[in-house]
Amino acid sequence: MLNKAIKLIEAKQYEEAQTILRSLLDAFPKDAMIHFYYATTYDSLGLERKAIPYYEKAIDYGLEGELRQRALIQLGSSYRCTGQYEQAANVLKKGLKEFPDNVALQAFLAMALYHMREEKRAVSMLIHALVAASSDPWIKKYEKALVFYADHLDEIWN
Repeated sequence: MLNKAIKLIEAKQYEEAQTILRSLLDAFPKDAMIHFYYATTYDSLGLERKAIPYYEKAIDYGLEGELRQRALIQLGSSYRCTGQYEQAANVLKKGLKEFPDNVALQAFLAMALYHMREEKRAVSMLIHALVAASSDPWIKKYEKALVFYADHLDEIWN
Protein backbone atom coordinates (compact mmCIF):
# COMPACT_ATOMS: atom_id res chain seq x y z
CA MET A 1 0.00 0.00 0.00
CA LEU A 2 2.83 2.40 0.84
CA ASN A 3 4.43 1.79 -2.55
CA LYS A 4 1.11 2.55 -4.23
CA ALA A 5 0.85 5.84 -2.28
CA ILE A 6 4.41 6.77 -3.28
CA LYS A 7 3.59 6.13 -6.94
CA LEU A 8 0.52 8.34 -6.60
CA ILE A 9 2.67 11.11 -5.10
CA GLU A 10 5.12 10.78 -7.99
CA ALA A 11 2.14 11.08 -10.35
CA LYS A 12 1.03 14.23 -8.47
CA GLN A 13 -2.18 12.54 -7.34
CA TYR A 14 -1.87 13.82 -3.79
CA GLU A 15 -5.46 13.43 -2.59
CA GLU A 16 -5.56 9.79 -3.67
CA ALA A 17 -2.23 9.20 -1.94
CA GLN A 18 -3.55 10.86 1.22
CA THR A 19 -6.48 8.45 1.38
CA ILE A 20 -4.14 5.47 1.37
CA LEU A 21 -1.64 7.08 3.74
CA ARG A 22 -4.37 8.08 6.20
CA SER A 23 -5.50 4.45 6.48
CA LEU A 24 -1.87 3.37 6.89
CA LEU A 25 -1.38 5.95 9.66
CA ASP A 26 -4.42 4.58 11.45
CA ALA A 27 -2.91 1.09 11.28
CA PHE A 28 0.71 2.10 11.94
CA PRO A 29 0.65 5.39 13.92
CA LYS A 30 4.39 5.41 14.67
CA ASP A 31 5.72 4.54 11.22
CA ALA A 32 8.18 7.28 10.27
CA MET A 33 7.95 6.70 6.51
CA ILE A 34 4.18 6.94 6.45
CA HIS A 35 4.33 10.21 8.38
CA PHE A 36 6.92 11.54 5.94
CA TYR A 37 4.91 10.74 2.85
CA TYR A 38 1.70 12.01 4.41
CA ALA A 39 3.45 15.30 5.20
CA THR A 40 4.76 15.41 1.64
CA THR A 41 1.22 15.26 0.26
CA TYR A 42 0.17 18.26 2.33
CA ASP A 43 3.34 20.11 1.38
CA SER A 44 2.78 19.40 -2.30
CA LEU A 45 -0.75 20.79 -2.03
CA GLY A 46 0.60 24.05 -0.56
CA LEU A 47 -0.64 23.17 2.92
CA GLU A 48 2.66 23.54 4.75
CA ARG A 49 1.10 24.15 8.17
CA LYS A 50 -0.69 20.80 7.96
CA ALA A 51 2.52 19.09 6.84
CA ILE A 52 4.64 20.30 9.77
CA PRO A 53 3.43 17.94 12.53
CA TYR A 54 3.81 14.92 10.25
CA TYR A 55 7.38 15.87 9.30
CA GLU A 56 8.14 16.34 13.00
CA LYS A 57 6.78 12.88 13.81
CA ALA A 58 8.65 11.30 10.91
CA ILE A 59 11.90 12.69 12.28
CA ASP A 60 11.04 11.84 15.89
CA TYR A 61 10.10 8.27 14.96
CA GLY A 62 13.54 7.67 13.51
CA LEU A 63 13.38 8.31 9.79
CA GLU A 64 16.82 7.53 8.32
CA GLY A 65 19.05 8.15 5.33
CA GLU A 66 17.90 10.11 2.31
CA LEU A 67 14.32 10.32 3.57
CA ARG A 68 15.58 11.89 6.80
CA GLN A 69 17.51 14.48 4.79
CA ARG A 70 14.41 15.21 2.75
CA ALA A 71 12.26 15.47 5.88
CA LEU A 72 14.67 17.94 7.49
CA ILE A 73 14.78 20.06 4.34
CA GLN A 74 11.02 19.94 3.83
CA LEU A 75 10.25 20.65 7.51
CA GLY A 76 12.69 23.57 7.52
CA SER A 77 11.19 24.86 4.31
CA SER A 78 7.65 24.52 5.66
CA TYR A 79 8.58 26.45 8.79
CA ARG A 80 10.15 29.17 6.63
CA CYS A 81 7.13 29.37 4.32
CA THR A 82 4.85 29.85 7.31
CA GLY A 83 6.99 32.60 8.82
CA GLN A 84 8.50 30.46 11.57
CA TYR A 85 12.05 31.46 10.75
CA GLU A 86 13.80 30.49 14.00
CA GLN A 87 12.23 27.03 13.93
CA ALA A 88 13.30 26.72 10.29
CA ALA A 89 16.87 27.68 11.13
CA ASN A 90 16.98 25.28 14.08
CA VAL A 91 15.77 22.31 12.02
CA LEU A 92 18.10 23.10 9.13
CA LYS A 93 21.09 23.54 11.48
CA LYS A 94 20.24 20.17 13.02
CA GLY A 95 20.16 18.74 9.52
CA LEU A 96 23.58 20.18 8.73
CA LYS A 97 25.04 18.63 11.88
CA GLU A 98 23.81 15.25 10.68
CA PHE A 99 24.49 15.82 6.97
CA PRO A 100 27.20 18.51 6.69
CA ASP A 101 27.70 18.04 2.94
CA ASN A 102 24.04 18.51 1.99
CA VAL A 103 24.09 21.69 -0.09
CA ALA A 104 20.28 21.92 -0.19
CA LEU A 105 20.21 22.15 3.61
CA GLN A 106 22.73 24.99 3.36
CA ALA A 107 20.65 26.83 0.77
CA PHE A 108 17.42 26.51 2.76
CA LEU A 109 19.22 27.63 5.92
CA ALA A 110 20.55 30.67 4.04
CA MET A 111 16.97 31.61 3.13
CA ALA A 112 15.89 31.29 6.77
CA LEU A 113 18.84 33.42 7.88
CA TYR A 114 17.89 36.06 5.33
CA HIS A 115 14.45 36.30 6.91
CA MET A 116 16.09 36.58 10.33
CA ARG A 117 18.03 39.64 9.10
CA GLU A 118 21.31 37.73 8.97
CA GLU A 119 21.90 38.68 5.34
CA LYS A 120 25.70 38.62 5.52
CA ARG A 121 25.76 35.10 6.93
CA ALA A 122 23.15 34.01 4.36
CA VAL A 123 25.16 35.36 1.40
CA SER A 124 28.35 33.80 2.73
CA MET A 125 26.62 30.45 3.14
CA LEU A 126 25.19 30.61 -0.39
CA ILE A 127 28.61 31.39 -1.90
CA HIS A 128 30.14 28.44 -0.05
CA ALA A 129 27.29 26.20 -1.23
CA LEU A 130 27.66 27.43 -4.81
CA VAL A 131 31.38 26.69 -4.82
CA ALA A 132 30.87 23.27 -3.23
CA ALA A 133 28.15 22.21 -5.66
CA SER A 134 29.25 23.81 -8.91
CA SER A 135 31.16 22.23 -11.72
CA ASP A 136 31.00 25.45 -13.71
CA PRO A 137 34.48 26.23 -15.08
CA TRP A 138 34.22 29.91 -14.12
CA ILE A 139 33.27 29.10 -10.53
CA LYS A 140 36.13 26.59 -10.39
CA LYS A 141 38.55 29.18 -11.83
CA TYR A 142 37.63 31.68 -9.10
CA GLU A 143 36.90 29.19 -6.32
CA LYS A 144 39.71 30.34 -4.03
CA ALA A 145 38.72 34.01 -4.34
CA LEU A 146 35.01 33.29 -3.89
CA VAL A 147 35.61 31.29 -0.71
CA PHE A 148 37.93 33.98 0.66
CA TYR A 149 35.53 36.84 -0.09
CA ALA A 150 32.56 34.89 1.22
CA ASP A 151 34.27 35.01 4.62
CA HIS A 152 35.27 38.67 4.28
CA LEU A 153 32.18 40.29 2.72
CA ASP A 154 32.50 43.60 4.54
CA GLU A 155 36.21 44.14 4.11
CA ILE A 156 37.68 46.72 1.77
CA TRP A 157 41.25 46.56 0.48
CA ASN A 158 43.21 49.63 -0.61
